[in-house]
Amino acid sequence: MMKKIPVIIIGGGPVGLSMALALARQNVKSILIERNPTIMHHPRARGVSTRSMELFRQWGNGKELLTYELPKEARRFIWMESLQGKEITRVEKNYTGMESFSPSYSSYVSQDRVEQSLVHSLEKYSQADIQFSKELVDFTQNDHGVTVRILDRKTQQEEAIFAHYLIAADGANSNIRKQLNIEMHGNGDMGRYCNVYCEMDISTWTQHRLAINLLFANPALTGRFLASVDGKNRWLVGMRFFGDQTKEDFTDDYCLSEIHRITGLPELTINILSKNFWTMGAQMPNQYRKGSIFLVGDAAHRMPPTGGLGMNTGIQDAHNLAWKLAMVLNYGTSTTLLDTYYDERAPVAKHNMEWSCDNTKRLSEISMAIKKGNMDLLKTKLQEQHHHLNYAGLDLGFIYHSKAIISENDQMLSVTTSKYVPTTLPGSRVPHMELIKDGVKISILDLFEKEFVLLLGRNGQAWQIAAEKINEKNLSWPLKIYRVAADGDLHDDHNKWHEIYEVDYDGVVLVRPDGHVAWRSKNMVSAPLTTLQEVFKMFSFE
Repeated sequence: MMKKIPVIIIGGGPVGLSMALALARQNVKSILIERNPTIMHHPRARGVSTRSMELFRQWGNGKELLTYELPKEARRFIWMESLQGKEITRVEKNYTGMESFSPSYSSYVSQDRVEQSLVHSLEKYSQADIQFSKELVDFTQNDHGVTVRILDRKTQQEEAIFAHYLIAADGANSNIRKQLNIEMHGNGDMGRYCNVYCEMDISTWTQHRLAINLLFANPALTGRFLASVDGKNRWLVGMRFFGDQTKEDFTDDYCLSEIHRITGLPELTINILSKNFWTMGAQMPNQYRKGSIFLVGDAAHRMPPTGGLGMNTGIQDAHNLAWKLAMVLNYGTSTTLLDTYYDERAPVAKHNMEWSCDNTKRLSEISMAIKKGNMDLLKTKLQEQHHHLNYAGLDLGFIYHSKAIISENDQMLSVTTSKYVPTTLPGSRVPHMELIKDGVKISILDLFEKEFVLLLGRNGQAWQIAAEKINEKNLSWPLKIYRVAADGDLHDDHNKWHEIYEVDYDGVVLVRPDGHVAWRSKNMVSAPLTTLQEVFKMFSFE
């Protein structure tokens, strides 16, 4: 008899693993198929945004990740003549004020550690079945779901599995996307690279100038950079392909000779751990869904690594889609809700991609200005480079628009990518603040994951009576109700909730399971019961 499962996920990178974990926490069973025998042990991405760290905090693996992060004093870019030469300039990451916006902060943790942490978390959930050394052979779908054929690479045995939904987390070269004939648009080849992961002790030249990236002004080192993985002796050495170079040219001997040349240390002992070949691109399709199949992560969008948003955008794709799948599978919500996945996430991915492309262009312009000695241009571009490392508005300020939001205007993003302005404008991530719940201090973000949440002002008793009346009989999806008041469910020590949440004492804010504002009323209305009935009906997608 064919095995049946609500969701099957193809691809065990950080996005596929995040998808499995987010679903498990929603009590949705899934099988994750990964063709490799283990998680990847090559660092690849190294930056985890504040918003992604908030999700990891909620999912329970935030503390583990922080044990692997680069030290804060390394969070900068440094340009130098050469490893042993004079430092030219540096650009720092600024954390000032971020503690008021989030219980978390952006962190530089390598992708292999992210995957390791996610696997550790998934071990606690029976709802997630992670299967390594297996690969997708083919799939067919009908009105009821998707049938996949899976090959066990160890035994060479095949198995058929039926799933209501298939998640394509199979990367930038997604075979699922190709078989669905979903075309990518944009520049697919912005340069080919080999990143060499290695151990080497160059602390004599780096201990006084720790950095995320070391970049060189020497024309002979064009297309080469050093990226710290652990702040100690593990490095990624970036090498761009030149001319007609191919993967076969990047032998261990060639890579060792290049690293000796880049460091200027011909006797340096180098231990190559792994190599990763990749092509920089900036591409997106016009759809993330075909029937019961969804694209997430790099399968849905490719963007330059300049900014570190590729992995983060994908993790947040998974977060957005997981609660919607849970609503459909667990509560019978209309599948129309699933259409909002593309509507909400594609504009964010597009903006992140464009921002990353701007960073790529600026880094090239900085290098050119250094080489030409154009100090005026260099000063201008270095000032702009602060946006590369400091992007709180881009990170926390994106605003969704879809049928799962009752919008008040068409604002999509914060006014500037570098500045985050807390708001409860529908579609936005709710502002962080500390409250007291059952005698314990929490972040208000801790309330949002599995249910819709109705937040009431101190004089919102009429809203509460109306909401409880509807909740008793008429709602098919879960709703929790909290009043923020001295005698309420949530206590605000500093009496700031109404100001930060932009409502009067008799106002109300409806928050979705993903922590984004679904609707708000800044003050009381003449018929709260009728108003809430209309609002709640919309989110039933009838």
